[in-house]
Amino acid sequence: MRNLALSLRLFLLCLLPTLTLAVFADEAYQTDYHHALVGVPQAHTTFFHRPSAASKASLLYTLSDRLVLGAVNPKDGTLLWRQRLVDSGRNVTSRGFLSAGDGESIVVSAVDGLVRAWDAADGRLVWEWSGQGRANALEVVEMEGVGKDVVVIHKEEGQVGMARRLSAGTGDVRWEFRDESGDIPFAVASSPTSVYYISLHSALLKGFKVKVTELDPVTGKETGQNTLSSDSDVSSEDSILFVGANSAAPLLVWTDKAFKVLKINNIGSKHTTTVNIVNDGADDIEKISVHAPRTIKAQSHFLVHYQTAKSHWAEVYHVDLSDGSVSKAYSLPRVGGRGAFSTSTEYANVFFTRNTEDEVSLVASVSHGILGRWPARLQSYGGLADHEGVSHAVSEVVPKGDSTYAVRSAVTLKSGDWELIRNGEPVWIRTEGLTGVVAAAWADLAEEAQDLAQDLAVEGHQNIFAAYEHRVRRHVRDLQHLPAWLQSIPSRVMASFLGTQPVSQQEGLHRDSFGFRKLIIAATEHGRLVALDTGRQGYPIWSFQAVDIPMGQTWDVHDIEVHERVAIVKGPGGQSLRVDTVTGNVLQRQSGGSIGSLETFVSVHAESGEKFMVPILADGSPGDVSERNLREGTTIVTQGQDGTVRGWVTAKDTKFQMAWEFVPMSGEKVLGAKSRPMHDPVASLGKVLGDRNVLYKYLNPNLLLVTTVGVATSTLGVYLLDSISGDVLYTTTHFGVDTNRPITSIISENWFAYSMFCDPVALGEQDAKSSLPLPKAHQLVVSELFESFFPNDRGPLGSSPNVSALHPAASENGGIAEAPHVKSQAFVIPAPISHMSIASTLQGITPRSLLCVLPSLNALIAIPRNLLDPRRPVGREPTAAEMEEGLFKYNPVLEFDPKWFLNHQREVAGLEKVITSPTLLESTSLVFAFGDVDMFGTRVAPIGGFDVLGKGFNKLQLVGTVVALAIGTGFLAPMVRKKQIDGRWKA
Repeated sequence: MRNLALSLRLFLLCLLPTLTLAVFADEAYQTDYHHALVGVPQAHTTFFHRPSAASKASLLYTLSDRLVLGAVNPKDGTLLWRQRLVDSGRNVTSRGFLSAGDGESIVVSAVDGLVRAWDAADGRLVWEWSGQGRANALEVVEMEGVGKDVVVIHKEEGQVGMARRLSAGTGDVRWEFRDESGDIPFAVASSPTSVYYISLHSALLKGFKVKVTELDPVTGKETGQNTLSSDSDVSSEDSILFVGANSAAPLLVWTDKAFKVLKINNIGSKHTTTVNIVNDGADDIEKISVHAPRTIKAQSHFLVHYQTAKSHWAEVYHVDLSDGSVSKAYSLPRVGGRGAFSTSTEYANVFFTRNTEDEVSLVASVSHGILGRWPARLQSYGGLADHEGVSHAVSEVVPKGDSTYAVRSAVTLKSGDWELIRNGEPVWIRTEGLTGVVAAAWADLAEEAQDLAQDLAVEGHQNIFAAYEHRVRRHVRDLQHLPAWLQSIPSRVMASFLGTQPVSQQEGLHRDSFGFRKLIIAATEHGRLVALDTGRQGYPIWSFQAVDIPMGQTWDVHDIEVHERVAIVKGPGGQSLRVDTVTGNVLQRQSGGSIGSLETFVSVHAESGEKFMVPILADGSPGDVSERNLREGTTIVTQGQDGTVRGWVTAKDTKFQMAWEFVPMSGEKVLGAKSRPMHDPVASLGKVLGDRNVLYKYLNPNLLLVTTVGVATSTLGVYLLDSISGDVLYTTTHFGVDTNRPITSIISENWFAYSMFCDPVALGEQDAKSSLPLPKAHQLVVSELFESFFPNDRGPLGSSPNVSALHPAASENGGIAEAPHVKSQAFVIPAPISHMSIASTLQGITPRSLLCVLPSLNALIAIPRNLLDPRRPVGREPTAAEMEEGLFKYNPVLEFDPKWFLNHQREVAGLEKVITSPTLLESTSLVFAFGDVDMFGTRVAPIGGFDVLGKGFNKLQLVGTVVALAIGTGFLAPMVRKKQIDGRWKA
């Protein structure tokens, strides 16, 4: 019998890994959501293009501000494919270029020195070419008798400018032109017969002269050169508004710094046309942009767009090909608000589309007559986003043949959202403004019952007549919901049987029964705040520009704290923002810099229990909080700019005093300091062994995990500190660590983990000192803390009623707090880990999972905690007691099981951080991952949803069975009673 029970336990243990990794098939892609983004589209790298000459439909291509190349289906806004051209979109300094030839099946990109051609249909790499320096311009040019090829301009070492013509089919260099004049390579232009290399020559006093070098398209040799007198106007590269390409008459347009004159040069000639800019409005011009066709077949017409803070207008010009003269054709009237113009062609015809906040209009370049006009309404989160207007747009025009036209415009809003409008009607919107998330936090929603509780509380504090009147009004008010409630009964009943979501959960902002519906408050580096609803697949319910960020800078948000309905956003320099989590209303603003060298804030409790913010200075020291009545003994830990970790404690005068200081060893620098999560419940004090003994955990809420690196010595130091006393409880050092690779760590309950990349080549003389095997691979190290390695032993402090880290009992450690007993194991993993997090539940009963971001695989995985148990037997098979406990033989190689991938088959790009939140179900935890590109959310149930029925549960069959039993019982009951009565009479 005992052997049978043991066999049954072993069988259940074999099923355990499958159970812990199981995912309900009907929940995949249903309970999780993925915002697959590319970034905010750039005006000069966004266009419609047919992926092949035989294709009748166009796709929408863009190279975003995060240097992500993507193709979007204009029909529904789905992302067909994308390619990241840089490893990270943070602090991008490179300028990207994107071009495509009419009828070509490739799109060509250039970032830094790398030029790549991508298949326009599926995004596969066709060819790539690498050059020195940084690409300054790229064009797919079309010339008579030569065909279409790629011309790219680089600035190489020694102030040398290079222009190269690459084969569009193979990427081979056909010719190159070398400019050793020291001028700045700026752009490339082309006509049907020539290629023009345009550079900027520094003038003697100030400004730049534009130098145009004409090149033979076949050989690349110089055939002519012109230097334009532009130094009085061109003060920087931004002064040049437009450089034409693939045009019968390519143009070069620039303006002065004050936007008073416009200079137009027909490239290849010395003649420049001067146009005086007339501004009849009271506001100064903020921006001028030029729009012209980029195809040889189109007419040489172009539009100049003028934008002020409150209005915009445009002028259309024609170029005479016979003499190169430029003349104004007509003007488009001034309209209030921001607007955007875009150019599209149909054979030789040129059309200009005007997009404003409330209208779309179409004109032909030959005449000012309106060909079409449609009232437009921007979708923009259903009107919940702030109204900021249009930034830029691209359009596609299709003549219908009966003097009518169909126009679809991909409009980029000031918020960063990308919206397609077809004949004035919004078709789809992509929330590209949500890229670059730097901080996020969970916000719980109130229950619907809480509204009733508030009303009852009001009635309880009133007299009997006022309370009765309030209750009658409340009941009358509730009657308005009665018809809708009655109508929803059939749908709710059907939803209950079919397992679909009832309508009532989709309306209003209230918490659901299981706590799955929460808000995520996120801040982007662009200065935006957004709230995502997990109950609606991460749909943004509000978004607004919280801080105006200058061009080239980012919003460095340190943290977001949520207290009830208030989110506190901690910005740089002590900047803070209090926002209502449900409505997005700003409750309070505090600008940074009010305290000298202020860095951030940290929340602490006052004596009254109220939370307030303690300012932290740049050196890591707390600011003055003498006016606050702090609890004596309040401790905070800070890290200064020099990397030193310090502990601060409040004395009786409520001032912070430095209690301890952790200074890394010589040649080392602090990489990071991690504490236990805010929500880190402990369900048991020990581990129950297979023989029913208990191994007690070392549970210290004040643990601090500090990691240091030595760049010169290629070492990684791991220190476990007590944050109250500053005592070092445990330390270890790893040699041969590549400090340039990602190193991340996490601590929870009584265990911690960290990952690194070890390279034996970097060991040198330290090889003999290494305590671990060092294959050239990524490693994951897990350590678990116990009070003692002996079962049922609590250690020297086990019998002590009170324990203090500041006044430890005398022990063999010389008065230092009792150190934990540490058990560690290392695993070789197949991919680097850039971030770790813990998926914990409400009570901590469910075993935790280690969440890891894998940047090389564009994935997020959840590793079951039992697989990382350091007590797994090494070099032998587990005993029966160990097998009953769930331990199995240690394997140094930890392969990533496909079932661990939370993103399934999706590619989640650019993830950097992961935050989790428990639900009301003990089995399930919510997960949200974010970074510089994508956002991803899901639910995690480490050992399955043991406390909730899955969608596959057949409620209809259950009800049918109960009804059948009831009918059968009712039918058989009289027969049984009759038989019993007959039996008694016979007896």
